[in-house]
Amino acid sequence: MNLSVEYLLPEGKVNEITRKVTGYFENDIWDAENAAFNDFRKSEWGKTHRKMDFSVLPSKLKNEVKFFILTRIQKDDLQLYSAIHNYARSFKQLSKFIKKFYPNINSFADLDINKALMQLRSHLSELGLSIRIYGRRKLSNYENLLNRLFLFYKDFYDTRDEFEKDIWDVRNIPGARFPDHESRHILNFEDIPNPFRPLAKRYLKFRISYLSLGQCNLDVRILKLFLTFIHDKNPSWKDLNALTRKDIEDYLIFHNKKFHEKIQSKRSYLIVLNVFLETIEKLQFDEAPALPVNLLLFKEDIPRPIKKSENDIKYIPEGVLQQIEEKLEFLKPSKYVPIIVLLRATGWRISDILNLRYDNCLEQTSQGWYLCGDIRKTQVMNHRVPITKEVAEVVEAVIKVTKDQSNTINNPKNYLFVQLEGVRRGRPYNYYDIHRSLKRFSEEQNIVDDSGNPFFIKNHAFRHTKGVELLNNGMNILHVQKWMAHASPEMTLHYAKILDTTMRKSWEEATKQGIFRIDIENKRPVKVELTDIENEDIIEWEYIRHNLDAVKMELGYCMKPIKQPCPTQANPCLSCRNFCTTPEFIPQFETEIKEVKNIIERGRALGRQVWIDKNQTTLDRLEPILETLKNGTSHHLAGKKGREYIGKERTHDK
Repeated sequence: MNLSVEYLLPEGKVNEITRKVTGYFENDIWDAENAAFNDFRKSEWGKTHRKMDFSVLPSKLKNEVKFFILTRIQKDDLQLYSAIHNYARSFKQLSKFIKKFYPNINSFADLDINKALMQLRSHLSELGLSIRIYGRRKLSNYENLLNRLFLFYKDFYDTRDEFEKDIWDVRNIPGARFPDHESRHILNFEDIPNPFRPLAKRYLKFRISYLSLGQCNLDVRILKLFLTFIHDKNPSWKDLNALTRKDIEDYLIFHNKKFHEKIQSKRSYLIVLNVFLETIEKLQFDEAPALPVNLLLFKEDIPRPIKKSENDIKYIPEGVLQQIEEKLEFLKPSKYVPIIVLLRATGWRISDILNLRYDNCLEQTSQGWYLCGDIRKTQVMNHRVPITKEVAEVVEAVIKVTKDQSNTINNPKNYLFVQLEGVRRGRPYNYYDIHRSLKRFSEEQNIVDDSGNPFFIKNHAFRHTKGVELLNNGMNILHVQKWMAHASPEMTLHYAKILDTTMRKSWEEATKQGIFRIDIENKRPVKVELTDIENEDIIEWEYIRHNLDAVKMELGYCMKPIKQPCPTQANPCLSCRNFCTTPEFIPQFETEIKEVKNIIERGRALGRQVWIDKNQTTLDRLEPILETLKNGTSHHLAGKKGREYIGKERTHDK
């Protein structure tokens, strides 16, 4: 949007610029050693370039450039050296470009920035100047300055309510949810077709009040995809009143082609679309479809969720964890080390760790130390989890350093992990910087998995690892749910996997008391050595963890955890009235009884009352049936009438 059409800029904003660019700053040459900059130099100035020369800039734009740089320096969004090194050295070429292509503009906000950047690249190339930095896909200093000036003044001169704009800065929306550590604060509606843009903005105005910025950005992406498709199909539409099932079916074909094998993306996009249609229907938007939503988008249209296997859970293998612990001191910068320690110790999300406050994040009770903080995603406030004394000492050290260096200007919210100067002053460390640091650490320290392949550590993997670890160490699933601050038990069940390494460690722990094999001939347990176990394809009682059942089933053994109920355990057929057996099965019953007795003996030898009780129940059912069969009669609780015709029934036509 051109905010200065016909050169009419908001008078109040123009006066604000004039009031600020006074005194020393009216000069066209600024010297960084002048006393006017005393408050903005971080250290002794030892740089070659010390001056900024504004005289080469067009007179109409000169004050805008001065105000832009001065404002950002005073807000600590820009360091004085960066202003000279990156910006001031670009003034000459930027001025030539403006005078050649845009001699009559009244403000940088007048530019069509995409067109202007393309023209600037072409202009720089003709002059033989580099338009990329060090081969990376990054704007050159010239392009970066022009783009930042445009964005700054586009927002500065736009005095409309935030919701009226096509680009929202959520920092200007009261009640909007966004984390301080996040660098992106924008919701951009410019790519949504004009006829539907008011609808999209009204919908997001409702959503932004209670959902995260990340979810709202996802909403915008999905609305852009759907509304662009509808607009291309029906260019005359200004609302969705006439939307039909046929339109949805056409969109589903397009949608499936676009995402192809990406089942999870297809599913999430359609779920968000369904929520959008249902919401505007409930809120009775004038633009809502005339047909009920349940006649437009069916639940069958949404792909079923993919059931993840154990290998799909992005936990960190034990071997990798050991490498991390051994080499963590080499993580750069070292200020991220305590963050990784807390990710590992708590299983919290990185956003919740970065949200910790030094004045209330650590608590000591008679039971030990706790880490305390707010879990923003599920809105669990004042959440706390136990930590070891060693981890508490790490936190205490960070608290002391941060508290000593903090004040009401550089850390007004008392963050534990805070940037004390620069553009992010007063805000937590950047999530992406930590992610990049971990990636670099993995590469430099040669972190590999059990197969020797490079293993790249992700922040959230520590959370999955903690969840799996807690469950496999025997913690009640409801306690794990509380620890992880999950909204539902289903989220916690995602971690309920038994890892081979955990199984092995539990087995080795059990072997401290000795391991045994049942001697069938002598009907007694015999202690064996680990070296005697060679064939791992055969189920050995030595491998059964001490917290598993060992109930003999018809075709094998039940190995479920003791606390997990099972309605089909303990040979349910033996008590079923439809179960029928005859004397010809006597040998099978004798074998079955013999094996069950062996397991009971094994349970007695190890003091496992659960084994004894459950297998005794099976034995109490087997033995009476065997006696019946030995008497030459069949066992069938339903009786003869339940299995064949008797008496007059024999003459009935079938």
